[in-house]
Amino acid sequence: MTIREFQETVEFNITHRLMHSILGLGAPGVGKSQIIRQIGKKFNYKVIDIRLAQMSEVEIAGLIYPNESRTKTVWLAPDILPNEERDGKNTILLLDEITSCTKRVQVAAYQLILDRRIGQYTLPEGTFVVALGNREDDDGVYIHLAGPLADRFEIHYIESDFESWKYDFALKNGVHPYVIDYLTFKPGALHTQDPESGEMVFATPRSWVRVSDILNIDDDITKPVIRHKVIGNVGLAEGTQFVEFCKQHKKVPSIQNLLSGQAEPPKEPEELKLLVDRLAAHVDFLERLGPEELSPEQKKTLQDTVLALVRLPGSEYALLGLKKLMGMNREAVKEAFSETDHPNLRKFVEQHSAALGFSKSGPTPEARKSWMALWK
Repeated sequence: MTIREFQETVEFNITHRLMHSILGLGAPGVGKSQIIRQIGKKFNYKVIDIRLAQMSEVEIAGLIYPNESRTKTVWLAPDILPNEERDGKNTILLLDEITSCTKRVQVAAYQLILDRRIGQYTLPEGTFVVALGNREDDDGVYIHLAGPLADRFEIHYIESDFESWKYDFALKNGVHPYVIDYLTFKPGALHTQDPESGEMVFATPRSWVRVSDILNIDDDITKPVIRHKVIGNVGLAEGTQFVEFCKQHKKVPSIQNLLSGQAEPPKEPEELKLLVDRLAAHVDFLERLGPEELSPEQKKTLQDTVLALVRLPGSEYALLGLKKLMGMNREAVKEAFSETDHPNLRKFVEQHSAALGFSKSGPTPEARKSWMALWK
């Protein structure tokens, strides 16, 4: 499943107060921990993040010590576990790196996951348990979960997915336009780990965010120090291609700045052709989804892209871009036209109705709100 689908499965439990424990398994850096923190923020739940690979069994299970009269033993629970008075009624206990910790730590967490208690400590009623780990073939430390422990989880395998990362994380968290544009052009570069290659440095969503952090400080990609830092985060092959991409596309405004109106379109023919291709790539979800399947964010992105195209100097480039979009998903583009009420778009359609495939009369003022009915 995608990271977005994993998010939906966790949110289902929270929404319906279903206290089943969930285990998400995926490659390093695909955004598993980040999405849980986003869920906590969305629902106003405190996320208690415990990295099991860094813990001993005592830090999870607690200590047994004699009472004052030395007639019984008392269980001292770890302070890191959820405490309703301190953390509030609603929490997410995130047991990260569960497939990378020792068997003893797994056993210590066993009762906490199965019975929601350990010793004399009981998880607060409003605590949801989510565990995360890597898969066996992810070239990391992997300790197989005991059968009874795995059987108590709802288990999901998470794959790297550029579209989910782009719309659910990157665009909302200020990831640098160079990174978004490059990965829109080459979505397969989001995660390049190959366990058989032996390479220590490879691209992941996490490492691309580090690249973005660097570029948000200084995005002069021609500087050797910036180039070296990019390569140090995503690897030599991918880093070199990224740097060259940025050099060649530096004169073309970023898609985000163009859509937001912060940048004007270029005037040179080659740059305009490149920009048309990048705008089409920006809405590549059109090739996979029908009009009724587009999320509100995707519909807004499509409408903004249409408006950006009609702003291009030289109508031939705008028409080229619009025809590209219609070739990807004609019905969705028609719907975007019908729902976008903007003077630039109305003027463009009136001037180029025949080229766009409208009836010869073009959209009259009375029919502007139902342009789809005029489309052949």
